[in-house]
Amino acid sequence: MKRILIFGDSIMRGVYYSEEAGRHKLYGERLRSLKDAGYEVKNCSVMGATVGTGLDLIKKRLTLPADETTVLFEYGGNDCDFRWADISGDPTGSYTPNTPLDRFTELYAEVIRYAKDMGAAVKICNLVPLDSDRYMKWITRNLSYENILGWLGDPSMLYRWHEYYNRTAEKIAEKFSCPLIDIRSPFLLSHNYTNLLSHDGIHPNVEGHEMIDRLLCEAVA
Repeated sequence: MKRILIFGDSIMRGVYYSEEAGRHKLYGERLRSLKDAGYEVKNCSVMGATVGTGLDLIKKRLTLPADETTVLFEYGGNDCDFRWADISGDPTGSYTPNTPLDRFTELYAEVIRYAKDMGAAVKICNLVPLDSDRYMKWITRNLSYENILGWLGDPSMLYRWHEYYNRTAEKIAEKFSCPLIDIRSPFLLSHNYTNLLSHDGIHPNVEGHEMIDRLLCEAVA
């Protein structure tokens, strides 16, 4: 039996926003088809996780030699995010993301090295693109839209900043010779990728998650 460990955030966990329920839900079990085919699949992804969370988790979950193990990493979406309530309260202040870029690069390298030192094969997922307009409305729903917009400059800065971290993750994969699982391009190549995203503008909807699962299964199997 081959083992697959998934370390990521809410997107790898399978979270989507249900307008009907008015809350986030899980679309289903990630990589269920591979599990049915005989793989041991453990999803260690956590909503809100950063790459620092991932480092703590992998040291707990991968403690034995892992010659038959493939590890999937997907980080960056929460790392590049900001404390929007602080910015809403004072848009003239100076703010840093949850994981500054140099620290993000350093920690991502550390989680990769740890997995490889344990004998696991490592694959890196890039980031699902967000919808700036929807995400802007989401993060400001109980805050000051004007103040956050004033700090950002324009809503599309959300997309560009997220893309900056995505590109960094892709460069890290290349630097450490980790195969890249490109879950981003199929969204971008869709004639209306927002139809694959939830109301919050950042989580895939059920259809989007199903597409991600197909891509992951192809890359791993």
